[in-house]
Amino acid sequence: MSHPSAAWQALLAHREALSTTRIDGLFASDPRRGPAFTFRCGGLALDLSKQQLTAETLRLLLALAAEREVAGARERLFSGAVVNVTENRPALHTALRGEEHVHVGASDVLPEIERCRERMRTLATAVREGAWRGATGEALTHVLAIGIGGSYLGPKLVVEALAPTHPGPAVQFLANVDPTAADDALAGLDPARTLVVVASKTFTTQETMVNARRVRQWMLAGYEKSALPPDSVIARHFIAATANTRAAGDFGIPEANVFPFADWVGGRYSVWSSVGLPIALALGMPAFERFLAGAHAVDLEFRSTPAERNAPLLFALAGIWNRNFLDIPVHVVLPYAQRLASLPGYLQQLEMESNGKRVAADGSPVASPSCPALFGEPGTLGQHAFHQWLHQGTDSVSVDFVVVAKPMGSDTEAHRLLLAHAAAQSEALMTGRITDNPHRDCPGNRPSTTIVLPALDAASLGALVALYEHKVFVQGVIWGINSFDQYGVELGKEIAGKIEPALRGDAASLHPATRHLLGLLQ
Repeated sequence: MSHPSAAWQALLAHREALSTTRIDGLFASDPRRGPAFTFRCGGLALDLSKQQLTAETLRLLLALAAEREVAGARERLFSGAVVNVTENRPALHTALRGEEHVHVGASDVLPEIERCRERMRTLATAVREGAWRGATGEALTHVLAIGIGGSYLGPKLVVEALAPTHPGPAVQFLANVDPTAADDALAGLDPARTLVVVASKTFTTQETMVNARRVRQWMLAGYEKSALPPDSVIARHFIAATANTRAAGDFGIPEANVFPFADWVGGRYSVWSSVGLPIALALGMPAFERFLAGAHAVDLEFRSTPAERNAPLLFALAGIWNRNFLDIPVHVVLPYAQRLASLPGYLQQLEMESNGKRVAADGSPVASPSCPALFGEPGTLGQHAFHQWLHQGTDSVSVDFVVVAKPMGSDTEAHRLLLAHAAAQSEALMTGRITDNPHRDCPGNRPSTTIVLPALDAASLGALVALYEHKVFVQGVIWGINSFDQYGVELGKEIAGKIEPALRGDAASLHPATRHLLGLLQ
């Protein structure tokens, strides 16, 4: 589709001028390209040097950002303005990790944020030190975190990445409504030693509430012989993180055990809120606060660094260049760190739920392709799975490599090998090779970004997540999309509500294709 703006047209013309330029050729013509296209933010290094762009490309992309008034949109995001226009509310997840006074209407949100942090600190310390115990006085050695989507993906990512280095209660996650997920999560757990954290913004999400009721039944059954009243059992073993405190109370969780957050916290941006309780329980509140601080450092730099050196902004614009001007429909995230195995899944929701839309914020069709499809796998596992497609497939692809400089385990030699593979894959995607055997040829010229974390610690991980959040926000502004709603997920849920009675044998009005499918399932 054509785009009318002057900045967009200038980029299209520039694309034609750059069409015969290869990325490795750009290195050949500029020995300083690596440092010139590497940007620092929150302790991270963002290396854009293996993108198919030049200083002129960045200048034109920055002109596009100025034309779309990204700077103004950024300030509205941080100041508490209504940026989620379809739901008429702010998106103030950034306030959860800072210390700035931000107002929503006439209310300063910081005191409530600090009050919740202090309550989280008290709970995490009490559980980790044994002051908070189960209903019969047993120490709580396990945490079962129930949620789905943003109430699950963020805490799971952080706990998996950092828990091995922070002794604490063992945290397991339960998300899928598939009954085997609950069977497997509960296997081996002792009700007397398990704390359950139910995270749901609305406290009505079907999968979460089915699992929460199942676990409540399991918990009470474990105490049947104790003669303890159910209320006292729930009071010692169930915690809620929610924006709907009344629904949590109706479920049976006492008010003292409910950790509320505001409705301006989007689900996929909620890891910074009380939804992060599993992180505080697993790692300790000081580590969770370092996670917040790493993200806050990126927030400050995103707001204050000049555009030409602003890493989150340039990261987003490189993605715009790939998607809209190089026509790349697929993006791959490759964390070369096994403990970041959940990063691609987390980013699938962050990016595709936020910007996977065909309608702009004003209701008109978007004028250009929006969010690319995203998938990924930890290196080096992906090399033995889909890297064949990356190097020789017929589709264009862009890649993010996420690497950690400091060894993450006890074997430094293995870590050096891991880094060698990451560097080799990014070079191979760029250079390719031409031989006298076409089966061995790789076209190369496939763009990649490398993000370097100095270490896999709480602050660096917080910075990494915030970097991606701001990338998504900027791209939404460029595309004219509201990145903070997700109406597209509702249709399937509505249809499922009509199908479920039919599976129970009740009369239901079904599409003929669905009735046929149900016949196959019986």
